[in-house]
Amino acid sequence: MTAAKHHLLSIAALLLACAGCGPNPEAKFEWRETTLDLIPEARKAVQKVMTDHFGTPHALVAWDRLPVNYGGVRGTVVAAPEGIALSAGQLAIEWQGDAAAIGPDDPILWLSGPAAGEDPTDAVAQYDAAQGLLTLARWKGEAPPIGAQLAVGFGDKMRLGRVAYMKNCTHCHGVAGDGNGPTARYLNPKPRDYRLGIFKFTSTNSMSKATRDDLRRIIREGIPGTYMPSFLLMKDDETEAIIEYVRWLAMRGEMEKRLDDELIGDYSSKAIDAAIARARSAGEKPPSRNQLLKQANDDLKQFLAEDFPGTVNDTADMIAEAWTQAEDPANLVVPAVPRVADTPESRQRGRLIYLSDKAKCYTCHGPHGRGDGAAAEDFWPKPGSTEKYEQRGLHDFWGNPLPPRDLTKGQYRGGRRPIDLFRRIHAGIKGTPMPAFGGTVLKDEDIWDVVNYVMSIPFESSPTTPSKPEMVAKTAQVGRSTP
Repeated sequence: MTAAKHHLLSIAALLLACAGCGPNPEAKFEWRETTLDLIPEARKAVQKVMTDHFGTPHALVAWDRLPVNYGGVRGTVVAAPEGIALSAGQLAIEWQGDAAAIGPDDPILWLSGPAAGEDPTDAVAQYDAAQGLLTLARWKGEAPPIGAQLAVGFGDKMRLGRVAYMKNCTHCHGVAGDGNGPTARYLNPKPRDYRLGIFKFTSTNSMSKATRDDLRRIIREGIPGTYMPSFLLMKDDETEAIIEYVRWLAMRGEMEKRLDDELIGDYSSKAIDAAIARARSAGEKPPSRNQLLKQANDDLKQFLAEDFPGTVNDTADMIAEAWTQAEDPANLVVPAVPRVADTPESRQRGRLIYLSDKAKCYTCHGPHGRGDGAAAEDFWPKPGSTEKYEQRGLHDFWGNPLPPRDLTKGQYRGGRRPIDLFRRIHAGIKGTPMPAFGGTVLKDEDIWDVVNYVMSIPFESSPTTPSKPEMVAKTAQVGRSTP
């Protein structure tokens, strides 16, 4: 995979419209708190990587290492068709994509070959679609060699995505996709922070990222019970462009977080505070902060020279691989069996699974599905830590309170189709305590029974909860025996 970077053409600043509110703030990517906590030289190193490879909101950088469709059509210089003599500035191109819309004055970016040097830009003078012949507007001497790669209209989709995102999404999700737009403080639940690279409602297994289709569905249908509206009337090209831009923001956020995680243990204010605390707890006189900072800077200088470039490349490859694999159909949650018929018997089986200690659905969602399970009263530890939240109840990975869904309302944020509920139960809900039950705890047939039961809960007239002895006795009958 090439690691080339290309600066996308800048456009006018896209700022939030606020009639009568005076000058608008400058659009910029805010840094994570963990980045700002790094010692100055470490912080500069992270910020330089992010600026070099991603740019700013007004001058984006397209990094070919990432699996993002930046827009345009790519092609490779090939030998001229037999019997055709190329004129000056004319090239035979084999395209990877639809080149039918190429026209005069479309910008060209050379991706490889001698032309991809100090000034890798050109423009289309003429394009013969029938022959696949492209005539350059500015000829630069020798013809690019066979195998040289170029792109026409490169970055068009990303630029459109930025425009559409700033217009429709940034009020809530923020310029950097941090979920901290100017409207976010007034919303509950909070807008999604993309920077963990996690999206809750996906069609993929528990270990995979969201697909483009997952994001497309959320944009078009919204998320019921939240402030995420439906953008069904948005033009298709804008929707597709926002999908790529949001994916790019998520990859950018992941990159910053992973680099911070690599550095924060040794090269941050918290690391220096921890070193002082360790010395004091051992009854020793701690070094001064200046001494510790000097030692950290000395160690960091060697790390940045020897290890950091490899860390950056490895991190980018890891992120790229995860997002590429998300599009692999093998990672979709597809039931092994068709939906079990929605009968009273199926609902009863699903109810017993729901109430069993095998699935323990009632511990969060409550015995009647009202979202009032005992788990909502506990103090839970923060992910990856022994420290507990100050507030009772469940929280998501962003630290927001997360009341269990009240199933009696029939409102399901990840979609109300039976397959949507199947996927929530099978793969869990990413970024939340909702676990995955598929493949280990429950068979697909059992999951369908639970789906049938859950979808019937809003229509129950007077739900009753069996006694514990009754639950124990009936739970033994749950599921299907295999021959």
